[in-house]
Amino acid sequence: MVNPANIYRSKRNTLSIYIDPTGELIVRAPLGMTDRKIFDFIKSRGDWIAARKEAVQRNAFINRNVASYNTFFFLGTELVPVINNSAKQITREARALVIPGKIENDKILKKVEKYFRDHAKVIVAERCQYFSERLKLKFNTANINNNKTRWGSCTKTGDIAINWRAVMLAPNVLDYIIVHEFCHLLEFNHTKNFWAVVQTILPDWKRLRLELKHLSWLLQLFR
Repeated sequence: MVNPANIYRSKRNTLSIYIDPTGELIVRAPLGMTDRKIFDFIKSRGDWIAARKEAVQRNAFINRNVASYNTFFFLGTELVPVINNSAKQITREARALVIPGKIENDKILKKVEKYFRDHAKVIVAERCQYFSERLKLKFNTANINNNKTRWGSCTKTGDIAINWRAVMLAPNVLDYIIVHEFCHLLEFNHTKNFWAVVQTILPDWKRLRLELKHLSWLLQLFR
C-alpha cells in the first residue's frame, strides 16, 4: 500500500505512479480524485509495482544517500549538504553543498534543483560549443530539458537538448551524451555507421554508455 505522504495532488488531468530510486511508490493525482479511485488503480498495477520494486532492490549501482537526497551528485562528485546561516546563496565548497540557513526545509530541494539547472544550462552550452568547433559541426540550439526517461535528444534541424540531471554525471559521461547527440547531425539513427562515428571521437564510448546505463536511476530524481 502507498504511504499517504507519497500521494501528491495537483492541477493535472491524469493519475500517474512510479517507483523512486529508494523503492518508494510515488503517486501524482488530480486534485479531485478520490482515495478509493487511487487505491483501485494501484491495486490494478500490483504486478508492475512489485516488479519495479524488485528491480530497484537488485540495482547495486544506486547510491542510497543520493537517492534519498541526503547527499547530491554534481559532476560526478558526491556532495554533503551543509547548512550555513551566514551563506547568502547555494555554493559548492570541496565536497560540500553549502545551503543558506534562511531557506526553509521544505524548499531546499527546489532551490538545489534550480542551482543544478542554472549550472547545467551554462555547462551544456559550453560543451556543445566545444564539440561544435572540434567536430566542425554546426548546431541550431543547445538547451536543457526535464525529460523523465532520456538523457538527450537532437532534431534534424540541429536542436540539441540535454537533460538537466546530466550535470550530476562525471564530465566524461556528460560529454558522451553530448557527443552522442552531435553524431546524430551526421547519422540520424543508431546503425553501425552511427556508432562508428562515435568511435572516432570517443574510443571508450562502450564503457561510458554502460556507466550511463548504471546511472539511469538519476533520471527519477527531483520528480
